[in-house]
Amino acid sequence: MLELFQITGSCSFAARAALEEAGVEYTTVDVHPRRRDDAPGFSATNPLRRVPALRDGDTRVYETGAVLLYLVERLPSRGLGPTAEEPGRGELLRWVTWLSNTLHGAFQPLTSPEFLTDDPAGHEGISRMGWQKLDAHGAHLERELEGRTWCLGEEFSVADIYLYMLKGWEAYSDDYVLGGAALASHYERVGARTAIVRTRELDDLDDRLIRYHPELRGGKPII
Repeated sequence: MLELFQITGSCSFAARAALEEAGVEYTTVDVHPRRRDDAPGFSATNPLRRVPALRDGDTRVYETGAVLLYLVERLPSRGLGPTAEEPGRGELLRWVTWLSNTLHGAFQPLTSPEFLTDDPAGHEGISRMGWQKLDAHGAHLERELEGRTWCLGEEFSVADIYLYMLKGWEAYSDDYVLGGAALASHYERVGARTAIVRTRELDDLDDRLIRYHPELRGGKPII
């Protein structure tokens, strides 16, 4: 059985949402964010001890984009996207790679400049540049999504799940909104899907992906 190592409300949300969309049986291991060595098998599955990490028999997969693309191949015909040699495969790879390589880390300069410099005088400049880059990414997404229901057009895929999660991260910054009307509409469509609603419930998140109980992870205190 597929085994997902996760921290509720983190980027493992995308992997869990994909599993919920596929409607398959899987198990979860809740990783304590401050005591990651306590989770049995976690360091063996991902020596970097980051989530999501997936164990599938003898196969170990980690990094969000890799996990999502693995599930597309592992669970064909489950509505997660085109597999190899199917129409739209190249576009799916492009989307997931761009989301992973470019957008996934783009909020950090805006929300956590202290992780990028130990000089407080540099925080404002880093945040300003982060805002500008996010604006450019948002404009790109508006162009890509204009007139489309999903990232691939009419076919829902893991790219939509990944983009939904990353768009939701805007709630962790003050007064920042990524993209415009096209991206907002996409976020609403994805968020209304039964599997996504279910994943938010499992991860204890509201419709903005804000934790109902920030002091808990997997229902347990994080102290």
